[in-house]
Amino acid sequence: MIIILLTLFILTAIGAWFGRNAKNVRTVSVFLAALSSIMLVLAAWSPVMYGQIARYGSWWTIDGFSGLMIILIACVYMATVAISVRYIGHELASQIISFNQYRLYFTLLPIFALCMVITVLTNNSLVLWLALEGTTLFSTFLVGLYRKKTSIEAAWKYMILCSTGISIGLVGILLLSYGVHDSEIRGGEMFLISTLVEHAQLIPENIIKLSFVLLFIGFGTKVGLVPMHTWLPDAHSKAPSPISAIFSAVLLNVALYAIIRFKYIADVSFGNAEWTSQLFVIFGCISVFLAALMMLIQQNYKRMLAYSSIEHMGLILFAIGLSPFGAIAAVMHMIGHTFAKSALFFGAGEILIRWKTTKIPKIANMYVQAPYTSILFIIAILGIIAIPPSALFVSEYGMFAQAIIMYPKTTLALFVALAVIAYAMLSLTITMVFHEDESKINGSIKKESWNITHTVIVIELVIIVIFAMWFTTTQGSDVINNIVNSFLFIK
Repeated sequence: MIIILLTLFILTAIGAWFGRNAKNVRTVSVFLAALSSIMLVLAAWSPVMYGQIARYGSWWTIDGFSGLMIILIACVYMATVAISVRYIGHELASQIISFNQYRLYFTLLPIFALCMVITVLTNNSLVLWLALEGTTLFSTFLVGLYRKKTSIEAAWKYMILCSTGISIGLVGILLLSYGVHDSEIRGGEMFLISTLVEHAQLIPENIIKLSFVLLFIGFGTKVGLVPMHTWLPDAHSKAPSPISAIFSAVLLNVALYAIIRFKYIADVSFGNAEWTSQLFVIFGCISVFLAALMMLIQQNYKRMLAYSSIEHMGLILFAIGLSPFGAIAAVMHMIGHTFAKSALFFGAGEILIRWKTTKIPKIANMYVQAPYTSILFIIAILGIIAIPPSALFVSEYGMFAQAIIMYPKTTLALFVALAVIAYAMLSLTITMVFHEDESKINGSIKKESWNITHTVIVIELVIIVIFAMWFTTTQGSDVINNIVNSFLFIK
């Protein structure tokens, strides 16, 4: 199964690179992406729904948590390819990019997705590191696809900061393996995550603490946690919108997945989760507070969505720090955010296609010229700020029900921050959608027609509502509990 999956992604990249025209590239990419996504969901279904652990040798494992990540990657990857057919096709038709850039885009996208899949599939800490670094290397060219000064600068900043951060994470992995080596574990086994868990209590406490701090800083850079977040707003705002969607919806989750895996090792070593949970709570809160402040001064809708991603990664981190009950809300939030944020970035792509700008003051008469995009974008904004019946409402309700007991003052401060974020996002969106300016009406542009982007956004919004209801069922609760039990240390 693993070999087949890896082969499909590689064949997608090869087929796109050797495509002689846009139609060939598009056909190969869509067909093989759909096949890859279906196989990923099938491979992860039993581990997620029934708690069965699938092992493929000692290096590859799918449990509830990794299975969830695989399904999220598969869904957003397929949606991104579908949206890219329209979005990147429009860029090619408008001569914004060349055919070589078009072909490069569809070649790198499956390799980028493959690296994310390997990150969550592997049981080997070094392979995890290599795959996570691979996501940086291959996606850098996607961020800088347009080869403009601003996009190249964003790509350079992204590559330098994330590669430096992940290199720091490598030192943390090597330190952990050194600690296990002192426990007389030899050979490649000392890099297996399962081996590190089994022998965590034998690793000296000072090594565990130092290694986890390095891992948290290193991989936290990739997650976009404050203060390691500085690459994220630039990369998200300058990358093609479908790439911004897959970045925000799943790449950040994949990097957070890596931190959580090593958190489990540290918790087993200490015999409790108190030390790591405090770290999660502190950095989660800082990330939410900074996002709230930056939202108040935003005039760029893609940067607004980027800071929203920082906010939600902070909320997920904060929720995990409230374990064990907070971790249940964190998993729900991770699922809801994946679909809501990808829908928003897909909508942002439609806005960019029509208005050729990401500056909110330059957009007017949006509801008149693009009614479908306007309505769906507003609904997605309501979903991301956790207005019922969004799945994010269910997750935040559970999160704060636990938080108010453990950290009442901090929770009140977070409420204020979230209120500021909700006000800012709604204010900016309403300004963009309903602002009227007769001088900016382009008579040559017809009102938009329904397209594949709108269909995908509607599907994602429906999924968010379905999950909100499913989370409250017995089956939904059992599945989420199984996922949480696969990565949370409870004692």
